[in-house]
Amino acid sequence: MRIIISFLLLGSLFLSCNDNDVKYLETEESFNVTEFTAVGVQKTKSIPIFAHYMPWFESPQYAEYPNTQFGNWGSHWTMGNQNPENINQNGEREIASHFYPLIGPYDNGENDYLEYAVVCMKLTGLDGIFIDYAGVTEVYDWSLLHNHTLAIIPWLKKAGLKFSLVYEDRSLKNAYVLGIISDKVTEGRRVIDYINNNFFLEDNYFRLNDKPLLLNFGPQAIFTDTEWNSIFSNVPEINFFTLPFTKNNYNLSTSVSGEFTWVSETVNDNFYQHMEQYPITIGGAMPEFKDFYQEGGWGDGYTTYSSLNEQLLIQTLHRSANTDIIQIITWNDFGEGTIIEPTREFGYSRLEQIQEFLGVSYREQELTLAVDLYNKRKEYQNNELINKKLDQVFYYLISLQIGEAQELLNSI
Repeated sequence: MRIIISFLLLGSLFLSCNDNDVKYLETEESFNVTEFTAVGVQKTKSIPIFAHYMPWFESPQYAEYPNTQFGNWGSHWTMGNQNPENINQNGEREIASHFYPLIGPYDNGENDYLEYAVVCMKLTGLDGIFIDYAGVTEVYDWSLLHNHTLAIIPWLKKAGLKFSLVYEDRSLKNAYVLGIISDKVTEGRRVIDYINNNFFLEDNYFRLNDKPLLLNFGPQAIFTDTEWNSIFSNVPEINFFTLPFTKNNYNLSTSVSGEFTWVSETVNDNFYQHMEQYPITIGGAMPEFKDFYQEGGWGDGYTTYSSLNEQLLIQTLHRSANTDIIQIITWNDFGEGTIIEPTREFGYSRLEQIQEFLGVSYREQELTLAVDLYNKRKEYQNNELINKKLDQVFYYLISLQIGEAQELLNSI
């Protein structure tokens, strides 16, 4: 009896015991993934810089609160009248935005997106993100926002990035008006206790002077020192920041550490001069503001701020350069057009402007690797072997082994 063994290109093992007895044994090419530790990006400016992150986008495959009227896409892609199931001649879905994501509309809870996003953030030189967070008050789409917040934290950690929360106390107001809660302060304390016992304990939660930083997109429901101090009664120490001019306007002298810059305050020096009274200042930088609310059937919209031929982001970055922290407005608020996330309209240019400001050596050539990684995840989503190789690409990228990542991507 003759035994002939040969390996075929497609991974089948050919085994012949005799001329009339032929069998194929399936084999699988092995690939071992090395999980490299994240390496910090070198930059000439040391100021902590974060991007405000919206966790509310949903696609049909993953949607928790699908808009059934428009193909089960989430409402922040559809607003009141846009249907992403409609696709134009350029292959773009109809979404509630003046800008189109370079990777197309996505879901914040999808691992492929989260991987792509943290790689982009990493290579840009961002220290992390400030996550818009509605808390754990059971009102409206709170669980979607909560789950998407939980989803990105492990990815941030793997990429060596930090996070903080921007609490929307409006959820207390909404729940109170709807009769879901009877006491805003009691519920607020429950929310902050949850944040303290969970998020603040994460080793990549951003701390300033050894105190966790918590921003508040408000106040919108709680307006007195007495109430906020009661809400924070179980939190030993905290840096708590609210929207512009609220600390003085509501006389929040003991509960609030300071204020952070938002849209209209980024375009001149007035608020920065006001902030000089505080020991810690949080500046802001914005690429533009061009909302879709009126077109999308969600009200009359807000004041538009031009990109000034893509110079506004550069101007506002330099205006905020002497603060303690910079918050980019925003990573991905497509509905308001403040995004820096790569789009078909401006490509990677806004990330490149941040790289240049920070003194980061990477540019579009490196950022495209994140998009290539995302696209190959989609193309080979059912191929276990190739996805192991893509896992390796991720670890190469977050450890800044750029050449190795490029070479492996090119081989797939």
